[in-house]
Amino acid sequence: MSSLMELGEFGFIQRVAAMVGGTPEGVECGIGDDCAVIDVGGPEKLLIATDAALESRHFDLEWMTTFEAAQRTVAGALSDIAAMGGHPLALLCTAAIPRTTPSDAALNLMSGVAGTGTRYGAPLIGGDTVAAAEHIMLDVVVIGFAKRPWLRSGARPGDRLVLTGPVGEAQAALQIMLTNPDLLREPQYAPLRKRMVDPTPRLREAAVLAATDHVRAAIDVSDGLYQDASHVARASGVRLEIEVRCLPETVATRLAADYMRDKAPWWAAASGEEYELLLAVDRDSVPDANRHLKKAGLNPLTVIGDVVHGEGVALIRPDGSEMELERGGWDHFKGVQG
Repeated sequence: MSSLMELGEFGFIQRVAAMVGGTPEGVECGIGDDCAVIDVGGPEKLLIATDAALESRHFDLEWMTTFEAAQRTVAGALSDIAAMGGHPLALLCTAAIPRTTPSDAALNLMSGVAGTGTRYGAPLIGGDTVAAAEHIMLDVVVIGFAKRPWLRSGARPGDRLVLTGPVGEAQAALQIMLTNPDLLREPQYAPLRKRMVDPTPRLREAAVLAATDHVRAAIDVSDGLYQDASHVARASGVRLEIEVRCLPETVATRLAADYMRDKAPWWAAASGEEYELLLAVDRDSVPDANRHLKKAGLNPLTVIGDVVHGEGVALIRPDGSEMELERGGWDHFKGVQG
């Protein structure tokens, strides 16, 4: 029998989904998308998602405070609501905290949960607390609504692929933290640390775009652009072709790549925990979508590729050849894949 490392996170999820079988009446989308979608009989569908974060796996308290660890966890959970074109209502949180944790640190942890939820319109309304053996763990359940939820399965050949913002900063921050964390105190690298400890769920962008009919499919970039694009390709039965030269990067990411003597393009393609939205949109609708975003004071979408017939994901270099990732996205049981 294979181990979890061999099976991998997504193979494991597929096995669990097979155990569950079909979804019950009223559940329009169950296992396999960013949120469960439930028809509650009103004009909007109920969205529910859960996201867990474990100390030493998702965050390291040598690099960030408990408040920062909490705010990044809540932001990541709320990003699932954005990925469905929804708006949040509230959140619940289970906090497992070792008994030896200083009370100030524990209270700052929960302040990060409550404060971040309130900041994005999702107040903390309940949860649970338990004593952990060694490490802090947070499990955040988010509740929201969407009139027409976006799914991963709606992409069609001819659609354009777009991103709501730059990718690669979280990977850049991680690489620097592992080698020279003091560098993040320098002004030119400050955006990298901010992306790591205070990511922005693209709820405002989702609200603007959800008011249009332009989005066909969506996912948030939490496990890496390439890997998350693969989920859309598989669910939609299409091939996604991403132009590497079009991937939006920040100056700070390029500076970090130069410092590390590494390649910024693979950071942009493989970096997880960015929480930008990857969208498949109607080919002719990008200008109109950007007009709506500009009117709302938001940054425009960046076109990064196309949806075509076929399967899988291709990272296309300027010369037309395909780029192979040196390291892939994140799998919780396999770790970083190469």
